[in-house]
Amino acid sequence: MKIIKHSKTIESVSYTLTFAWRDDDGAGFGFDCDADGNVDVAVLNPDARKNYERCLDGTYDVDPTGVAAWHGSYREPAIGLCSCGAEVELEGFTNTCPGCGTDYNWGGQELAPREQWGEETGELWYEVAQIR
Repeated sequence: MKIIKHSKTIESVSYTLTFAWRDDDGAGFGFDCDADGNVDVAVLNPDARKNYERCLDGTYDVDPTGVAAWHGSYREPAIGLCSCGAEVELEGFTNTCPGCGTDYNWGGQELAPREQWGEETGELWYEVAQIR
C-alpha cells in the first residue's frame, strides 16, 4: 500500500464570550465568538439571541467575564492507496478497502486473509476484528 496522505494532529481553538450571574456563582451564559469577543448573532438560535441581547442590555443581572479560549485536538487518519486503486482511510486497528475488501492495519500493512485470523490463538476472525 502506498500512503498518499500521512496522519496528522489538528489543533483547534474556539472562543466563548461569557457572562456570570451576579447572585449565582458559577452560573451564567456563554456565546460562541471570535478571539476578540465578537458574536455573530446571525448564527444564534432565537432563544440564544434573546439571552445574548438581555445580557448586553442589562435585563439580566450579569457581569461580562471575558472571552474563554477552548483548545482541542484530533487526529486525521492517514490515507493509503490499495492495490485495486481504492483509497483506504487508516483510522483503526483493522481497515478494510471499500473496493476489494483487503484488510490493512493502521500503518498500511496488508493483513492476512480473515479466514487465517486467530489460527494461533483459536479465536474466530470476527472476534479478532471485534465485529459481529
